[in-house]
Amino acid sequence: MEKKSSDKILSLISIIVLISLIGYIIYLFFKSNINLNSNKIDINKDISNIANTEINTNNESAQIEKEIIYKDIEIASFTSTLYDNEENRVYNISKACDILNDVTIPNGSEFSFNNTIGPMGEENGYKLAKGFDDDGKLIDIPGGGMCQVSSTLYNVALIANLEITERHPHSRRVYYVPVDKDATIYYPSLDLKFINNTGYDLKISAQNDNYSVTIKMYKIEQSN
Repeated sequence: MEKKSSDKILSLISIIVLISLIGYIIYLFFKSNINLNSNKIDINKDISNIANTEINTNNESAQIEKEIIYKDIEIASFTSTLYDNEENRVYNISKACDILNDVTIPNGSEFSFNNTIGPMGEENGYKLAKGFDDDGKLIDIPGGGMCQVSSTLYNVALIANLEITERHPHSRRVYYVPVDKDATIYYPSLDLKFINNTGYDLKISAQNDNYSVTIKMYKIEQSN
């Protein structure tokens, strides 16, 4: 009788041990799956981060490739000498050069000296200086000296082979440009006009000092 009781106790202990072992095995199995799933999530996050980084890098590279670089290439230049560097005349020339400097002329468009410079009266800041009247007489006029700027620009336009659509000679010979290559202006009736037929946008550079006026023309080239 005692032996049977002892056998039952041993059997019960064996069952308990077996159940505990099975439970432990199940615990290890679920724990292992949780870690695997967690690693999978981390791996997926890493892959996603790498993919996003590559996308951002590609987008940045594409943006850099789309950026257009503009390059100014000189196509014409002309310098005229200031034989008359009277203070008011130089002032008017400087004012006109400041307005002209960095002016752009879109491809195919017509440039107008008068429309760019504007009215040249004393009310617009210009001073009285020597200039020719219709009879070739030298008199004081508002904006005197402006014709040297327009004549210098006219020679630049000729060198650049631009299409001249309006140009008027002085009433008498001027010596700061070659013969028959002057261009007088008188707002608003007498103008200097030309068309940008180069296939490029153009930019004007205009500078002066007490001795000369220099105007250059640049074509604006696009490159990447």
